[in-house]
Amino acid sequence: MRSKLVIGGLAVLAVFAIACGAGSGKTESSVGGEPQGDGVSTPQGPATAALGQTVTLTNEFLNDKTSVDVTLSDAQQHTTDSLGLSPDNGVFLVVQVTVVCNEGTYHANPFNFKFVGPDGTVYEHAFASFDGHLNATDLNAGQRVAGNIVFDVPPAAIEGGKIQMDGIGLDFDEAAAYWTL
Repeated sequence: MRSKLVIGGLAVLAVFAIACGAGSGKTESSVGGEPQGDGVSTPQGPATAALGQTVTLTNEFLNDKTSVDVTLSDAQQHTTDSLGLSPDNGVFLVVQVTVVCNEGTYHANPFNFKFVGPDGTVYEHAFASFDGHLNATDLNAGQRVAGNIVFDVPPAAIEGGKIQMDGIGLDFDEAAAYWTL
């Protein structure tokens, strides 16, 4: 009986939160502030941008809104890092990232990014030594951080590959945006 009351109470709380405009908790993304799709309906899926373009990510949950602008640019390939170490998969792909927190708070982190090859193979952030590395940083509204993220990838995976950024808040394990190379 107690479990039925708890489940019923949670259902009522969920309906109340939605009715009060609490937000869906889903991360929405747009390129350069423009909605994806037809511009009339809700954006469908993660935004896709070219290197150099800014993607805006927004998330609202329980009246807590976060909005960040993220720009990836200047992708460079290296066969060694600053310590002379070679990549296991062929090349280090070094990409400049700039994150600006417009509203709320955001935890910028190099582990929020993955490289996805044209065949769907995912490559996580690589531990390599390059100047200007993006460090994990908590940002408040009006703050920004910039630095490099590094991936160890096969050279053949770069053409047609893309960089994925994960969502905000409860969407931390879902793709929110992509940048094509």
